[in-house]
Amino acid sequence: SAAGPSSRVGPADGSTPPNSAAGRILTQPLRDALAERLRDREQSVVLLNRRGYAAFALCQECGDVLACPHCSVSMTFHRGRRVMLCHHCGHGEAPPRRCERCGSDDLSFKGLGTEQVERVLTEAFPDARIARMDVDTTGGKWAHQEILDRVGEGTVDILLGTQMIAKGLDFPRVTLVGVVNADVGLHLPDFRAAERTFQLLAQVAGRAGRGVLGGEVIIQTYVPEHYVIRAAVGHDYLGFVQREVALRRDPPYPPHVRMARVLLSSPIQSVAADAADALGTWLAGGRGRDVAVLGPAPAPIERLHRRYRWHVLLRGGAKPLGRVLRLVADGFSPPGSDVRLAIDRDPVHLL
Repeated sequence: SAAGPSSRVGPADGSTPPNSAAGRILTQPLRDALAERLRDREQSVVLLNRRGYAAFALCQECGDVLACPHCSVSMTFHRGRRVMLCHHCGHGEAPPRRCERCGSDDLSFKGLGTEQVERVLTEAFPDARIARMDVDTTGGKWAHQEILDRVGEGTVDILLGTQMIAKGLDFPRVTLVGVVNADVGLHLPDFRAAERTFQLLAQVAGRAGRGVLGGEVIIQTYVPEHYVIRAAVGHDYLGFVQREVALRRDPPYPPHVRMARVLLSSPIQSVAADAADALGTWLAGGRGRDVAVLGPAPAPIERLHRRYRWHVLLRGGAKPLGRVLRLVADGFSPPGSDVRLAIDRDPVHLL
């Protein structure tokens, strides 16, 4: 029978040497554990849920960050393709040589992506057979399965990837799972951020020790005492659910109430804001009774695909919420030209 994986958690930047790129990305315990698996001819999985090489380009002179011209998000540097890419709308452009704001050429690429971790792993373990699995490496029809087949055949020593490596994989020779930065996604402005982080960590931790060899999980994090991290390390599903459900009681969020999101968007910022204000006023006129109306407010990602986005959140019981949503769908006409209204009941995310 399979032994359950042991787990340990450590600081995300606590390794030696601290001044090298490899030292900042792979802590010494994770480096040692990877070396041990390579020595024993066992396999390892390394997770970082952010693709690309660097998360953003920063001007060291004025602090400006290169943003997508169509979305209010930073552009990610993909070193292999030599392109800055928006992961929301797909816009791409050449990496900047100078800051668009102040003209300085003192630019640096910040944040961590799977491409950079792959480079560090290759430098640290030059003889290891490393496979990277993310959206960028699995574009071909059979590319995803080809990588998994190689792992199953034993021709991959270290499988590196994003969340797609966390689910449903069963390889008995995988005895180590390392999570490079467990905090990616944990602090997003979305009430389900903690739940999603726990799901991902619990899923990827389950990849280790599925065979008779047993296994180990090493989680690197900047917040080792966070209840999500502690629960994931301890495989404490019930404890996490109890804590999370209690936190969502006041103010009330699902599962204590039902929720809906009404999103209004326009190519013009003021038009989107005015349409959302009009909806808020319309609901305040008695139509929104028996539900809590939050907003209107700009969406956390205010601009996507050249459209500005504002939203109104509704909370309440299933029946009154359904009644109000039907009223909105049938009776509210947003002012302004080219305004889109989208109703999302039980939204998966609020970004």
